[in-house]
Amino acid sequence: MGELSKHFRQVTIGKNCSDLLHPEQSCTQAWWTFLYQGVLGGMRHFLPAVVAPLLFRVHHWNKPEIWKKNFREYCRCILAGLPMTGGSFLAFCLLYKIVGCFPPAWFVMIPSLAGGITVNYLPQHIVRTQGIGLFNMYIEFLIRRARSPLIVKLRNSKMFATACFMILSSGVMAARQLLQLDRFWFASVDGANRHSHRKDNTNGMLLLPSISCLRNLLYEVKQSLYVGLAASAIKILFPRMTTIPRSPLILLRLLITRFDYRLLSFLILYKAIYKGCNCTLGTWNYSLLGSTPIMRDAISGFVAGVAYRCFPKYLLFTFPITELVELSWMVYLRIENFPKHSIFFWIDRKLPVAMLLYTVSLGLLCHLRVVYPYHTNHYWHRLMANGTWGRSEILARGYASVILGCC
Repeated sequence: MGELSKHFRQVTIGKNCSDLLHPEQSCTQAWWTFLYQGVLGGMRHFLPAVVAPLLFRVHHWNKPEIWKKNFREYCRCILAGLPMTGGSFLAFCLLYKIVGCFPPAWFVMIPSLAGGITVNYLPQHIVRTQGIGLFNMYIEFLIRRARSPLIVKLRNSKMFATACFMILSSGVMAARQLLQLDRFWFASVDGANRHSHRKDNTNGMLLLPSISCLRNLLYEVKQSLYVGLAASAIKILFPRMTTIPRSPLILLRLLITRFDYRLLSFLILYKAIYKGCNCTLGTWNYSLLGSTPIMRDAISGFVAGVAYRCFPKYLLFTFPITELVELSWMVYLRIENFPKHSIFFWIDRKLPVAMLLYTVSLGLLCHLRVVYPYHTNHYWHRLMANGTWGRSEILARGYASVILGCC
């Protein structure tokens, strides 16, 4: 890293922001370009985040207020995203004008952090969702770069990675049962939603007949099928929204050839195994394994984690890590037996963790995308290109050209 920084300082002598970020444009011209490209990038970047919830609420499409709410949210995201994308590049030029050089350790990170400060203008649920997603991508970068023998084994052995995912899944499901939490995950715990078939008496024993388990299992699998189909369709269509109208037949071909059957298999298999195992343990009334709902969910979540073999991706593996950390914090605050200082409650109430996570992860990932492109998530490459209307690719190519001495 020290040699790279020294080399970067040497090759950037005499270079300015135009050479890296906006070749063949003056700073004044580039500023206007950043502004309108920020609007276009925001329109493309936030469209999936606003449209995706509509795909899971088909039964509400006949309500005009649903469409009005989503349209207002979309406009708000575009306006809030403008200083995040265009503002980051404006800060890039301003930083160079002030400092007079490119600090190798943070020449991309500081401008990106400056743009990310405006994240508080985004809707909170989008801040939380995207913030966790960005942080997960940073965890992936750390896993890709780590030289620890344990992490190397995790990268090279799908069996070991699956075992780790199963352990994480077990902890997540147990914590969700304890908290009776009903938010997005690959399976919902009994009692946290209105579709639950289970009722437990004071001894934690199942009271309803096993036929209810089968009906509930079929219902949950059907829901997973819908979610998987929608997620795969979004993954295919949104990056190609501008090309589909030119040839409608391309839509059918893409859905057949690019459909992610592995993701669909994971979503269905995870929920099916979890529900089936949970129901089976619940019928063992006098068994130690099925004695409490938390224990049932921990065991069922562990077994269901084997579905990771269908979709062994970093993006999926990092998700339960952040989920379990967040749930552990919630469990710690809820259980009265654990000693807690008042500062922890202040942090929980006042500290905008999601906003800080979003801002810091955005700055780090933008810098890593340019400096370490082969170790960052390819999905992040596409997100940056979409959100900046291709301007991030120009910056990455400009950096590579300067480092390699091509310009």
